[in-house]
Amino acid sequence: MYVFNICPLTFDIFLYCFLVALSFVQRPEDIAEVKQIAGDKVKVMAKLEKPSAIQQLDLIVDKSDGVMVARGDLGVEMNAWDVPILQKRIVESCQIRGKPVVIATQMMESMIESPTPTRAEASDCATAIFDSADAVMLSAESAAGKFPIEAVTMQQLIINRVESDEVYKSKLERFAQDNGLGKLYINNAITMAARQVAEISKSKAILAFTSSGGTVLRVSRVRPGVPIIAACYEIGK
Repeated sequence: MYVFNICPLTFDIFLYCFLVALSFVQRPEDIAEVKQIAGDKVKVMAKLEKPSAIQQLDLIVDKSDGVMVARGDLGVEMNAWDVPILQKRIVESCQIRGKPVVIATQMMESMIESPTPTRAEASDCATAIFDSADAVMLSAESAAGKFPIEAVTMQQLIINRVESDEVYKSKLERFAQDNGLGKLYINNAITMAARQVAEISKSKAILAFTSSGGTVLRVSRVRPGVPIIAACYEIGK
């Protein structure tokens, strides 16, 4: 892994892979079955929509290539006041294991009909980012709403504002320090160092050489403030 002070350039990066979102995952065996049928080239994102999935949450996250918190169906299956707590648990489990996690459903629901979100919706989106979710997902707002561009723009503005906040940065710093040990200690230490060097040196990007994608995920896990460029030295990986 290298940190470069490079001139601003336009990078065309193409990612060729198949991503399958598996609904109503309840057991880690559900993920293993799909991977056995589809093969290693297929990445599986587990959609957590059933309370039974929470009982084996860490095992499901371990087996998955990514996780989606499907709050709509979770809210149907359990009490509405339990969903926010489960959302935080799922995000934390994914963050510790370096797995991408998406928060979905009704992020900007009012923008289906309105050009601006409610303050509660803006806060909900910001909270997901403060919790270190990797993505916040629009549904009907952009697929069938009257203001799709405004909805996407509003989410991006909220993301940018939160990620520039000092409280958010300090939280990431604490997480990086608290989770720097374990079986991947050396790799995590290098990742944390690259993040710090990039910040101190005002680098333009972090270039991560990888064969499986694991290095890129570890870099993303500590949320550097610069773009991450992945370089794979073996075609087909």
